[in-house]
Order: sequence, then C-alpha cells, then structure tokens
Amino acid sequence: MMELPDRFILQMQELLGEKSGGFLAAMKQPPAVSIKINRRKTASPDTFGYDGLTKVKWCGSGFYLPERPVFTLNPLIHAGVFYVQDASSMIYETVIEKIAPMALDTGCTLNVLDLCAAPGGKTTSMINALPDGTRVVANEFVGARAAALKENLMKWGYPEIIITNSPTDRFAAAGELFDIIAVDAPCSGEGMMRKEEMAVTQWNEGLQRQCASLQREILDNAFAALRPGGFLIYSTCTFNRLENEENVRYLVEELEMAPVDLDLPDEWGIGKGIATTYPCLRFMPHMTHGEGLFLCVLRKEGDFPVSGIRKGKSLADMLGGKVRIIADGIPLTTTKGRDTVPTTESVLSCSYKRGSLPEAEVDEKTALSYLRHEAIILDREIPKGYVVVIYKDTPLGIVKNLGNRANNLYPAQWRIRMK
Repeated sequence: MMELPDRFILQMQELLGEKSGGFLAAMKQPPAVSIKINRRKTASPDTFGYDGLTKVKWCGSGFYLPERPVFTLNPLIHAGVFYVQDASSMIYETVIEKIAPMALDTGCTLNVLDLCAAPGGKTTSMINALPDGTRVVANEFVGARAAALKENLMKWGYPEIIITNSPTDRFAAAGELFDIIAVDAPCSGEGMMRKEEMAVTQWNEGLQRQCASLQREILDNAFAALRPGGFLIYSTCTFNRLENEENVRYLVEELEMAPVDLDLPDEWGIGKGIATTYPCLRFMPHMTHGEGLFLCVLRKEGDFPVSGIRKGKSLADMLGGKVRIIADGIPLTTTKGRDTVPTTESVLSCSYKRGSLPEAEVDEKTALSYLRHEAIILDREIPKGYVVVIYKDTPLGIVKNLGNRANNLYPAQWRIRMK
C-alpha cells in the first residue's frame, strides 16, 4: 500500500483524537474479502467451493473468505448466485429490512430508486431484502459504468428492475415517485484507500469540498424525487465530516428531514457519528472488519399518499420520459435474423421456470468455455434446438444445439477473457 498523505493523517488525528493510532494501524492492514449470496437463487454458500467462510455480523447473506480466490473462474458468480462486495456496504440489506416494513404500511407496491448505483453492489443488497413485486430503479450517470451496472443486475435476475443512465436532476423533474431512495454519493474515497491506489493519489482537501458540493446537489434532487413520508439512505465511502455529518445536518436543518435511528446491536461494533447528535453509522477499519463507510437514514416530512397512479401503470410510464431507460425489466427474447431467440438474461431471471427449455448439465471446464463465448459440444442425448446450459444445478445461459456442436448465445460483451 502507498503511504497515506500527511495532511490526511493530520485530519484523521484531529477527527479521532486518541483513537487515531488504532485507525492508522488498521489502514496498513490488508482489506477483508467478502461475498454476498443472492437470496432468491440460493440459501447457502456451500456450493461455491470456498472453505473457511465466516458470517458478516450485520448482513444475513454476507460471508468473509480467509483469502481472495480467482472469482472470475467460478461460473456461479456469472450466474448471479453471489456477488463480491465489501462487507461494510452489505449494511444496506439490513437497512432495507428495517425500513421497508414502515414504507409498506400503506399497502402499496414500493418504488425504490438507487440514484448512484454502479456497479450494483448496494442495489443487489437492497433487492435481497425487498419483497417480491417492489419496483426498483437503478441509475448511473456515467455510460460505461451504467453498462457494468446493467450486466450485474441482469445476472442478479430480479425481474422488476429498471436501469437508467441519466443525471440526477431528471428524477427531480419526474416528481415525487419513490418511497425509498438510496444515495451512495460520489465522494473523496478515503474509505477505499486500502483497496485502491487512486484513492490515495487523488486525495486533497479541494476534492473533499468539491465532492461535498456535488453531494448536496444530488441530495436536493433525491429529496425532490422522494414521496412525503419516504426514506432517504445517504452514504459515502469516506471519513471526513464535511461529506458526512455536515450533509446530514443540511438534510435535517435545511430540508427538514427527520433522522431515523436504526437501533442496531452494539456488539456489531459499528461506530456512531462524530460531533453530532444525529443517528449516523460509521464503519471504521479499526472497529469493523471492512472498509470505510458512512450511512444515515432520514425520512421526508408528511404521510405516504395512497395514490391510484401506482395501480396499473408502469414505473417507466410514471417517469414520463424524463430519464434515459436502458433496460425495463429482463428481456425474454431477442431477434437474430428471422428467428426469435430466448435470451441468456431470461434464464438468469429469478422468475425463470426450470424445465421451460431442455437443459444440459455441464462440468466446470465446459462452463468456463461457454462463459468465454466459445462453441461447446453437448452430450448426444441432448435435443437439438435452444438449450439451457446448467452448472451445479444453476442456469448459466442459452445455446442452440446443432448436434455436432452448440452455437453459443452468451452475450459477447459479458464473455470472460481469463484463461
């Protein structure tokens, strides 16, 4: 790891006082390795082939690994059965478990927005905890990151998903459509310094101020898109108060939002806000096994309106063309020439009914060849036509079996390049 900037060290000493020594020592330790299972696809990580797994305290679907394997060569990650994610960020699953029942008091289907969603870790955590039927929008402003977000969410397989590629003010323009909005804001990234060299090299106090300004702009837009009585989850992966507690103060004092105490167990070791009375959460590397994360939940004043607009009208229609939608649900078919072809996304969907198409169970070597977008050969008894490739009783995608070989219909842009 690179040496931390002197000015950053001084800031953390001022912020943490006598506890800064433990913090700085922890920053020199290697980061934890953790994964999260897809609750709609599996109940246990036992089939993943990893030994020595231990539970993440604050997330029922999270597990630590003793060392980092080559995840790319595990076909199940490409099937959306698990996701590699920092343990601290997995708190989103528990947050949703806490607030979704309150949001559901109206009896209406929930509309949930992840406003800064790429690459999709926090979106998938929220999906893990949301009830079936919840309409989820995952947005990313940067085009390349939006493509990665789309791939990850298509593999996760939640059917009621809309993926968008728009600036946050377009959601403000669409009006108060959402019951829960997550803002995992672009930040100075201090909490990622153990994992990403760029977080160290780019750091300066000017970046902190620049990020804080952008964060307030995004929060203003989130507030405008949130229904009265709705919940806002605000988080960053940084340590300074300017981007954290000061933005919570802005939400409370300027936008009149009410902080929500999540009442989490003390034994989880999650820190509290610094120099504030508001119920903020701080994941600090000397206190919790994971990277830096700040989080606070707030509620917009007013009551949830029970509106007929929610019934019989798609969320895409409700957005009114204000945002750029790159995926509205999971595509079931695509067109190749004159043929209508089932999609890989359709068999990765959590709503896919096994047995709808013939299946071919393959070994790991064949599964990896398939995921590299190579032609594969199936057993002779497999019928010709469209066939679902299965690995460890889990769908990976589609081929068109010709008998002597099978044409690979795995999305070319998803193919793995590692040998």
